[in-house]
Amino acid sequence: MSLEKGFVEIASVLVNPEIFTRPYSCDVVKYGCKSMCCYRSCIVPPQEAERIEKHLDDIVAFLSPENREAVKKNGGILADCKKQCPAGCEIHDDEARAIRREFGGADFRCVLIHNKTCSLLYTNTEGLKYCAVHTFAMEKGLVWEEFKFADCVQYPLSFYTTEDGRKVLSIQDTPYLNHIKCMAEPSGPPMYKSLKKTIETYLGKDFYKELAATAEKNNKK
Repeated sequence: MSLEKGFVEIASVLVNPEIFTRPYSCDVVKYGCKSMCCYRSCIVPPQEAERIEKHLDDIVAFLSPENREAVKKNGGILADCKKQCPAGCEIHDDEARAIRREFGGADFRCVLIHNKTCSLLYTNTEGLKYCAVHTFAMEKGLVWEEFKFADCVQYPLSFYTTEDGRKVLSIQDTPYLNHIKCMAEPSGPPMYKSLKKTIETYLGKDFYKELAATAEKNNKK
C-alpha cells in the first residue's frame, strides 16, 4: 500500500489532509516537556554542520560548562556514529526519508548526544530546556526556521520525495516519539496554521497560499 494513499494534491505536492484539522502547538512551558523531542538530537548533513559551526563560539556560550566541554572535546557538533550508536543506526525510516527530501543522499550524521540528550540544549533560569542554536538565531534577528537544522525545524512534519519524483507533505510517523506531549496530547490551531513558516520555508509562500485555501474549504464541509 502506498504511504500516500488518501493524500490530496495541491500545487503538484501530495499532502496528508490530517494537517488541515490536527491540532499542534510547540509550547515547552504549557506542556512542561523540557524539550523532550530533542533527546535523540538531529540528523545533520555536512553543509548544515558547517553553517552552524561558523557561529559555534557564540552558540555554545549559552550552554552549561559541562556541555561546552563535551562539544569542545568532541571537536565539533557531529557525533561519531560508532560511539554514539554502537549497536547500529537508530534513525527511524520516516525521519530519514523526511531529511533525505532536503539533502538527497548526503552523508549525514547526528548531533552529539551528551547525558542522554542533545548536547546543544541548555537550561534557563526558569528551569526550562531550550536549544542554543534556536536562541542564538532569535537573538541575532535571524529566521530560525531557515537557520536551524532541517531535521529539527520540520518536526513533526515530513517533507520528502517519492521514488517517482512526487513531493510530499505529511506528518512524521515515528513510533518512539509518540509519547511526546505535543503529539500525545495535541492542542492549538491545526498544523497547517501553527507550522505555516515551516511549510513556507520548505515549499514556498505560493504553495502555502494554495494549501491554506484548500484547508479552509475542507474545514467548511
